[in-house]
Amino acid sequence: MSTKQNAVSLQIPLKPDKVAEVTELLNTGGNPALKQTFFSFKKMPTVHFARWIVVPAGKGIDPSLVYAGNIDGDKQQHLKDLVDHLGDDLDQIFKYCQGYPDGGDTDTGNRLAFLKKHAIPTQGFYVGAPNRTVQQIHQEGELYDALRTFVKDNGSQWKNSKEAYTAIKGFVGSDPKWDWARKPYHTPKVNILATAFLALLLLVLLPVLIIFIILIHFFYELRAKPFGKTQSQIPLEHLAALKDQEDIIYQNQLSQVFELKGGLRKLGLKFFLWATSWGARNTFVMGQLMGTPTIHFARWVIIDGGKRFVFFSNFDGSFDEYLGDFVDNNGWGLNAIYGAAKGYPRTFFMFGRGSYRIAEFMGWGRLTQVPTPIWYSAYPWDGLQQIVDRSKLRMELFNSGELNDAQIKQMLRRI
Repeated sequence: MSTKQNAVSLQIPLKPDKVAEVTELLNTGGNPALKQTFFSFKKMPTVHFARWIVVPAGKGIDPSLVYAGNIDGDKQQHLKDLVDHLGDDLDQIFKYCQGYPDGGDTDTGNRLAFLKKHAIPTQGFYVGAPNRTVQQIHQEGELYDALRTFVKDNGSQWKNSKEAYTAIKGFVGSDPKWDWARKPYHTPKVNILATAFLALLLLVLLPVLIIFIILIHFFYELRAKPFGKTQSQIPLEHLAALKDQEDIIYQNQLSQVFELKGGLRKLGLKFFLWATSWGARNTFVMGQLMGTPTIHFARWVIIDGGKRFVFFSNFDGSFDEYLGDFVDNNGWGLNAIYGAAKGYPRTFFMFGRGSYRIAEFMGWGRLTQVPTPIWYSAYPWDGLQQIVDRSKLRMELFNSGELNDAQIKQMLRRI
């Protein structure tokens, strides 16, 4: 039986004069490739990725902390796990936050109540490898490594793919070590009915959407004030702080904070994020989001009472590759969502231009990016497509009966 992944999001107001101190504290947690003792998510085996960021103050808005956890199972259980396993660390962070009880009044109940009070909804959520627990990803990685070693040590003895397949099946055989893999499992399938529903809904709403696009163009985009800067024009100190946290492990992270345009743009953002989440749950379940095959998890969260929103992504490859791939595969979708952010490159009737002004788009991406002082990955050296392929390999060996020649060759290519 598969376990659904969920998004847990929190926003907690900071004491305005404590931003530097809490940032210094969070920086002792750091990147998953570094040795860390503060806020070690390894104590919670249901966490895929997680982060803490400091959201700077805005016009009439206090600075805040935002937490994002990508987890297996129940959200409320995750909050309890945070309190049970990292309660002392939470106390160290929350002493810089508004409304947190002073030292003598902090206990399990107060910590949990504080977390629940500051939980906020996640408007958009995408999972690259749905319905796989952290444990399953690790186990399928161990199976893959064992098979790679077996093939390397014995492959020269096999005359053809059939002999290789027979030997591999014998190797895993009845070994109780792989009993977990014998349990029935199937990778997620596209939900045809749900996909058709979304397509039909968009078709029915097409006249309204056309009017909406026209209004957006003339009353918002023609008045927009883009940042209009390339990456080479970004302050070097800001760029260096971001790059210090990148390209340390196989995966990377992106945290962005945007000022949100109001009115129709805010309404449109909520609709497009709903549609994105619907598609993510029902259509884009095979390891690619609109043709981009490197995103493990992504989320969009409206914060500060609707005045701003954040975007968090966990992905393979570099910052430039990631944004470049997205523009190539889904630039119009970026325009539909991020056109709601102030400073975004001016779009043309909502879907055109915008991100296709690639140099300006990259500069906007860096200007809206903020450091991610604490970022955790449960499997920092595994690419998304590796995770997807290992699930398929497990199914081919244990859940698919006897394979034909073409299927055997496909299986062997995965090893």
